[in-house]
Amino acid sequence: MKAIFNSNFTEITNESRLMQQKLRIIQVISQQGHGITVPDICKELKISAPTGIKLVNELQDEGFLAVVGKKETLNGRKPSIYALKNVNFYALSVEILLKRISVGIIDSRLNTVYYRQKTDFNLENNQECLDKVESFILDCLNNSGVSENSILGMGVGITGRVKNSTGESLNFFNFMDKPLGEYFSGVFDIPVFLNNDTRCFGQAERIIGKAKDANHAIVINLSRGLGTSLIIDNKIVNGGMGFAGELGHMQFGNKQKMCLCGKKGCLGNDVGGFALEENFMEKIAEGEKTIIDVSDSETTIRYDEIMAAALDGDDLSIKLVQEMGYKLGHALGNIINLLNPELIIIGGKFAKLKDLLLDPVKTGITSSALVSPLHHCNIEFSELGDLAGIKGAGALVFEYFELIKTYKLS
Repeated sequence: MKAIFNSNFTEITNESRLMQQKLRIIQVISQQGHGITVPDICKELKISAPTGIKLVNELQDEGFLAVVGKKETLNGRKPSIYALKNVNFYALSVEILLKRISVGIIDSRLNTVYYRQKTDFNLENNQECLDKVESFILDCLNNSGVSENSILGMGVGITGRVKNSTGESLNFFNFMDKPLGEYFSGVFDIPVFLNNDTRCFGQAERIIGKAKDANHAIVINLSRGLGTSLIIDNKIVNGGMGFAGELGHMQFGNKQKMCLCGKKGCLGNDVGGFALEENFMEKIAEGEKTIIDVSDSETTIRYDEIMAAALDGDDLSIKLVQEMGYKLGHALGNIINLLNPELIIIGGKFAKLKDLLLDPVKTGITSSALVSPLHHCNIEFSELGDLAGIKGAGALVFEYFELIKTYKLS
């Protein structure tokens, strides 16, 4: 199966034309997600009925297609419905974050057939860290039980700025004489597609999540940092260089705080896990009380603990979360005025807070958004969980090979 996707169609011959048409039939059935009849195939490929019958028969003989039923008609002969037979398309999917690396094998329906993560990990821009990433991916691949011959490609979502058109990671692993995507392609001997981790998260929401029925949406990835994916006309917006969606670096934040980017006032200084940890420790230093054990001055309090304390009723944690939610909402109100989305999806680690975060976000949005666009914009939490980024990275592969539908049905 992998061979048909790697076929060289540069020389136009009758044989190569037939091979292209067979590939297109496989792609159409995979995109539809269900069986299809020969007349429908002929209509989609714009080919004659005899050619369609010939191609389908050959695909049957080669073991790719099987009859799965008959299409109901009002009269006349009922045409057979053909579906893919024992054909599975897989993508090697990788998510590289600051404190975690995850590896999965994803099928073309974005189901996870293998998943493993490494949490004792710190992302650093050096060869030693890259070697660890490469070794972990290889180990997962060897233990997944999935044949490498059935893996069409590798999708990678990595934190930081990514130039997806060239496969370049600009913040991490940028010390080589080639883009990271090209490097991985050489190591694993498969096509590699690279994008920012939040953009991958947005892809998953667009294809199988709450944004699948929305033409215009904003997807917020709120964990340690603040990431944003923009969906316009049912397509992920990458921007001219692949940097679109930097809400965390828009000047909606504390004007006195210096951001890692070198500027003051970035929203990411006030919204996200890192900001929550920083604000929490400042309040403790000022003498505020909490149910979290802070007796050891050397103890590092993680934002996960603060969120858990907020859900347990800790007044300080609740107050800080709600202040953060209001600031996020105020910024989103401005984005609503700019882009007029029909849906805002909040995902990432903070999604577990639900109404504790949603109420102040809504209040913040109301403070800055125009009434009419706000009235037509729903705010919801993602339900894809921790696997969203992995599934979105895998989708990069299937979109390239045209095995999943990349646009909304009209």
